Amino acid sequence: MARHARFAQARFALWPDEGLLEAVASFPGDWINILRTDLHPSRGRLRVDLADEFYRASEDDGWQGPGGQPDPRHHDRLLRLTWESRFEGQTHFPNQVFALESYDEYYGGPYGTFHPVRQGLPQSWLYEVVNDPSPWITEMLEENDNTDTFPPYGVPVALSERERLRSPHLKPTGRFFPEDARPEDTGWGSDFAFVWSGPQPPSPEELAEAQAEIARVQDSQWQAQRRRPRYRHLLIASNSHILEVLCEDLPTWEWVSGS
Repeated sequence: MARHARFAQARFALWPDEGLLEAVASFPGDWINILRTDLHPSRGRLRVDLADEFYRASEDDGWQGPGGQPDPRHHDRLLRLTWESRFEGQTHFPNQVFALESYDEYYGGPYGTFHPVRQGLPQSWLYEVVNDPSPWITEMLEENDNTDTFPPYGVPVALSERERLRSPHLKPTGRFFPEDARPEDTGWGSDFAFVWSGPQPPSPEELAEAQAEIARVQDSQWQAQRRRPRYRHLLIASNSHILEVLCEDLPTWEWVSGS
């Protein structure tokens, strides 16, 4: 399956992050560029910096418009997207990047042929493929002889046809966990280390309270995880490159100034 077949099957939606969509729309320019893509595998982090045509790293790069006058649209703001596992309070949100593709906009013909606006969506730079499973997952499973499950841990989202025949007992979950799913189906484990920092060993009451708190944290994490899709197939269709990211969750984002 090539990109043409992948996009021919794609069902698109906007990224479900209204704040990020508004931030992208706030650039004064007419288009955005992917200024930098930084994948740090050992840290499990992907960063993507977006900017528009009026971005300047500093005044030395030229802040003047026509006639040599300052152009008020010039700015030094970058919109930084980060894919990285994180904690919010005591809840852990994993965000592994499973696959990453980047290609020059000149070679984005398959995307243009099946552009999301043809499905009635508004023009945007940020789209998500919401097929279950994503055509990209199907492509990876069918075209790699030694890759038969996605993801490589937990109860699979999807199986290759080979694995379906070999292991009929495996029941893939699809994009979302089913109602009868269990926390251990994530494959991440659910054990918490119990560390007591008091000067004396915990009393039975203190131990029971600590164990109850661990149970609350475990349940909170599981409930947060089961409500989310198990993967996201995201696209950034900039004016310079098209970036496809197959990952666990949406990125966090922030405005930064820099070069």
